[in-house]
Amino acid sequence: MSWYSDYREQWKEIIETVASEEHRMTQVVEKDTIQSMILLELSKCEFPFVFKGGTSLSKAYGLIDRFSEDIDLSMNRKLTESEKKKIKNIIMEIGERMDFSLANPDDIKSRNNYNKYVFEYESLFSDNPLELIIETSFYQEVYPVDIHSVDGYVGRFCKDRGIKLPIPFDAAIVDMKVQSLERTFIDKIFAICDYRIQDMQDRDSRHLYDIAKILPEIKISSELDDLIDEVREDRMQSKNNPSAQLEYDIPKMLKEIIISRFYEPDYNSITKKLLYEDVSYDEAINNGIAVVADMDIFKYKRK
Repeated sequence: MSWYSDYREQWKEIIETVASEEHRMTQVVEKDTIQSMILLELSKCEFPFVFKGGTSLSKAYGLIDRFSEDIDLSMNRKLTESEKKKIKNIIMEIGERMDFSLANPDDIKSRNNYNKYVFEYESLFSDNPLELIIETSFYQEVYPVDIHSVDGYVGRFCKDRGIKLPIPFDAAIVDMKVQSLERTFIDKIFAICDYRIQDMQDRDSRHLYDIAKILPEIKISSELDDLIDEVREDRMQSKNNPSAQLEYDIPKMLKEIIISRFYEPDYNSITKKLLYEDVSYDEAINNGIAVVADMDIFKYKRK
């Protein structure tokens, strides 16, 4: 059974209408709709998946206005090896029920702490299959988490206009666990420092835009201070998170990133094309990491 079930023509008309009204490409609204369907299935399963990353900032918090195609998932507890295998099977079964094709089966390993599922699906607006990515990461426990209503273009369109769709769409609004804004903010600050150390900028400048959007929404407090140190200690355990090591001064690194304009080429060539609003590189910097660089919240205080 395809993702659109027996409602191919109805879904085509609905997505075209929403895309036109919201000034989005039909393929973007279509993928967003399919993401909502996947999240509904995940919310029903036995495991407490935590939705995080850029797509959660859009679908759960309504904070960012950029295209984000991946579904990023984690857990707020440690998993056993058998549980990791069950999670792999759950995601594969959801894909099969929605008639997706897994493009990278050899890359998916049950024991991995990180897996990237590249699914291909039949699009109503393309002659060729399109891709949808689900990423699972279990390196670190996710905390804190909140229960949030997660929606999308179609769900918001109907809610704002008091419209009831003529076809079933239980995924219009999905309640599920979502990583807190504070934790997402912290992870993104460490991420841009990690990528700077590793001399990686390809598609990573999007974090600068996200940080600028998150920062006004969080409270700078001693509780945030404590959370930053706690997250840093967790990140210290992974070789993939070099900037968490105590040899690195995060405010100093942020200032170097600003002065060197390290992420500017990627921001102008990649991130700006993903934005549905006009936010320049300098605006993203000045409203985000430039503010953080002048604070001491990322100074490690548990020495």
